[in-house]
Amino acid sequence: MTTYNGAAFIGDAIGSVLAQTFHDFELIVVDDASTDDTPRILASLTDPRIRVISRAANGGIVVARNQAFAAVRGTYVAALDHDDLSMPERLACQVAFLDRHPSVVLVATEITIAEAGSHRPPDHPYGGGPNVIRWLLYIDNPLTWSSVMFRAEAVRGMGAFMRAEAELADDFDLYHRLLAIGDIGRLEQSLTIYRVHASNASTDRRVLLNANAAMVLRNAYAPLLGAPAAGQAAALVTRHLSERLPVRDLVTLRQLGGFLQQLLLAFCAAHHLGADDRATLAAITARTWWRTVRAAVRAGTPRALSLYRQSNDLAAAFRPERGDAVISFAIGCLRSLRRSLSSGG
Repeated sequence: MTTYNGAAFIGDAIGSVLAQTFHDFELIVVDDASTDDTPRILASLTDPRIRVISRAANGGIVVARNQAFAAVRGTYVAALDHDDLSMPERLACQVAFLDRHPSVVLVATEITIAEAGSHRPPDHPYGGGPNVIRWLLYIDNPLTWSSVMFRAEAVRGMGAFMRAEAELADDFDLYHRLLAIGDIGRLEQSLTIYRVHASNASTDRRVLLNANAAMVLRNAYAPLLGAPAAGQAAALVTRHLSERLPVRDLVTLRQLGGFLQQLLLAFCAAHHLGADDRATLAAITARTWWRTVRAAVRAGTPRALSLYRQSNDLAAAFRPERGDAVISFAIGCLRSLRRSLSSGG
């Protein structure tokens, strides 16, 4: 766990670790020179399993995470941000999974999102084996850092933990580097609570996060699409599939759909996937494509609906409910009309 000015949250986060049904752990907390009440809270902790490392100067998230990992003595390493929570069974379930699956180098859990007093599930696909998670990491980030546990030996073998050039997307970068070593899994149980609040990330930091996430994807796409197309595809996927920002024009939407189809075909071929695995990934990709088209339609581009129907390779694997399509089209027409009237006035 790393923290900077986390006084409002860190007590509950640490409490969720101490409440684990699995007891054989050490909790390393790196305080990145907090200026609020965090140092006092950490100093008051008496559980002998907690080891606090206090930095004299703020170095940022990558520096703090690297210092925490350098202090690790365990075989498996779990992560938890200072504002998130682990359910009591989390560590026990992940340790058991890694013990049973030696080819898996990292396993995450499903999450529940807590925001403004309510709880909701994430909008990514549930379940799936290593090929599904590997593919999802090419079109989104289906893993929450606070939910992961990984093998310390696997990361040490790569020579670097978090890389400064991927700041804010450093966890995403780590996942992709680990894919070259082994499989990544995700438990279907929701064992992590991800808390959304105003200080999660500022707009400026979000720009850097997206730029570095696109860099990670560009490197992953280059062997599949070639260098020139990889950069364009990575920028579109980051903006519209990961960030969930609606596409505003048909040209961009058509280009994104084309990249999705190319990526899927190249990915399946590169990993020598059979018919069943190809069908599974096609269905996941089709649902992602519908979510993207639906967002574009509802944002005021109703003609995007016809583009979805024309994308036979993607649309064939998933047909949205007729009511959803009709309502989305109506919302899109209304917003398009309002925009037209506003610009005309």
